[in-house]
Amino acid sequence: MKKQIKYYDLISQSKVLQNLFQFILDFLFKSLRLFIKILPLKRKNVCVISLHKIGDTIFTFDAINSVKKFYGEDVYIICNVESEPIYELVHDKKYLLSIPKEYFHFGDRYLDRRARRLLRKLNPKVIIDLTGVMTSASLIFNSGAKQIIGFNRKIFRSIYTNFTEFNLGNHSREIYTNAIKEIIPIVEFNYTPTFTQNSDRILIAPFAGWISKEWSLMKFIELAERLNEKYNVCFIFDSRKLEENVVSYLNDKEIKFLQTRTVKELINEIKDCKMLIGNDSGPIQIAALFGKYTFSIYGPTNPKFHLPKGNRHFYVQKSLPCTPKADERLCFTDGGKNGCPSFECLNTLYVDNVFHEINDIFFKL
Repeated sequence: MKKQIKYYDLISQSKVLQNLFQFILDFLFKSLRLFIKILPLKRKNVCVISLHKIGDTIFTFDAINSVKKFYGEDVYIICNVESEPIYELVHDKKYLLSIPKEYFHFGDRYLDRRARRLLRKLNPKVIIDLTGVMTSASLIFNSGAKQIIGFNRKIFRSIYTNFTEFNLGNHSREIYTNAIKEIIPIVEFNYTPTFTQNSDRILIAPFAGWISKEWSLMKFIELAERLNEKYNVCFIFDSRKLEENVVSYLNDKEIKFLQTRTVKELINEIKDCKMLIGNDSGPIQIAALFGKYTFSIYGPTNPKFHLPKGNRHFYVQKSLPCTPKADERLCFTDGGKNGCPSFECLNTLYVDNVFHEINDIFFKL
């Protein structure tokens, strides 16, 4: 069998090829941008590109608030369909533009011309890219905007008039503020819930953005059984992830659960709870936004970079030699996405450990 050539590996191992590849891309992008900018277009609006999952969407709030304060005018946000209900909480819906899933290709790494057509209709004078990957580069590379501010992989630097490389900072929120702080003063965002919070319900959200961040579902169920003896506990599931055998098991154990079909339904259910227990995930960030107590189970990610702001948020993490160091956002396996030999960080975190941690928290509340 003929061995497949891995071109990325070939380029990454040769400094000469890297420099040549970068030179070619710089020439192409600079030439394209120079040509487009001289066209006599009537540019208007400021547009933020924020193509993220739920948790990272909330982490962009400080940056977007800063953009709105700085430009003092209507700011459009281009986002994923599932992120739109999150932005609706803090942003006028008429300035939200969500990109349908069918416009994404190659593992969500590339946006087709239909997405670029949506951006072209806005005809922005300024684009703020808070996505920072090939996906957003494929959307904005031929935009007629006079100014493109943001961060991305170095190979796409010539698309931007004000380019920043990825800068982690001290929390994941700073990934997005670091991308704009040289141009735009940072104004921290604060959200005040406008509804009464009197529920005693504890929700358990057992899933996460990727599987290596997920504590065992059976451990969550055992935890729910034990907590049910004293508290009002209910699972909350994305209906697309709930299997029939799990439904039968929960019914047999008389454990309450509910299913949500949309992010908007998820938001409404989280509004009606006292605490949310889960993995390092989007639902935890939503609960924190509404001032709920949260308890997060961390494995291959670092709570320092993901824990919500405030004193209502607690967590547990098994400390191992491979646990992310103080200045690392993820473990050496990229948070488990690159494969892990054993997943000990979550496999050796037992129900007893988590149950006692949560009990201690309720004793102090």
